[in-house]
Amino acid sequence: MHQHRVASKELSHIVERMYEIDIPHASTFEDNQVIPIGMGTISVVMKGNPRIKGINGIRPFPKYALGGQYFPTFSFDSDIPLQYYGIALRPTATYKLFDTYLAEIQNDFIRLDEVMGDKADQLRDRMLELEDTEERFDLLENFILQMLPVSPKYNHIDVIIDLIYEKQGILKVQELCEHEDISRRYLEKKFKKHIGFTPGQFIRQVRFNFTCAQIAEGTEPVNDILVKFGYYDRSHFMKKFKKYHSNDLSVLTGDEDNLFKIAFSRIMRTDSENTFHP
Repeated sequence: MHQHRVASKELSHIVERMYEIDIPHASTFEDNQVIPIGMGTISVVMKGNPRIKGINGIRPFPKYALGGQYFPTFSFDSDIPLQYYGIALRPTATYKLFDTYLAEIQNDFIRLDEVMGDKADQLRDRMLELEDTEERFDLLENFILQMLPVSPKYNHIDVIIDLIYEKQGILKVQELCEHEDISRRYLEKKFKKHIGFTPGQFIRQVRFNFTCAQIAEGTEPVNDILVKFGYYDRSHFMKKFKKYHSNDLSVLTGDEDNLFKIAFSRIMRTDSENTFHP
């Protein structure tokens, strides 16, 4: 069972979505493949022995962690049933909350107590005392609310990232520069420092994620979706999809539920519900 909650308005400039992943049996890396979502995550493991497989090999995953964006992809397994809660953070949130640029933890994770001390154990202990998923979401939301800066500052990067999400990645880098009246060189320097990607790479990633999300919804023909997002034919899109997942689009279009289809693609689905505009 997998559940989600869109962030409240108070948190929408920090949090994209909260989610619960509950896998009631042992699972493999092949079962749990995740494409890059372009943002950092806070993960709290409630039960299980997860391992992460990515560009840095296979490593045990701690009971809680702050993770960066994995590129090109990552997967996880557990030799027993696994349950954990995640918070998908807006791309600049790791810096605002933990003074850690997303670029610094790309393809990596750090233990949550390394950036917030004993509060990490306190959070997990309180979550373990609760049984209801919505109550745990409430706890996570209050936890982030208490960590917000008193006077949050918004800059060009925040405004531009909002615009990229609003347009679902269907725009060009020059449009971003014109929107904020800044040079391309300045924008690229800021993006590499904060996000670890160039603006163009980030745009393409967001566009790909929204494309996958809409294909997974199954409300429009696949070819129509691909045209809308600027892929000139299915083979063009599949080259990208194969790089991240496999050569079989049925993971999104098939009737059988899987973690990629019903959980991680959904993180991008309702971004318009929680877009923050300073």
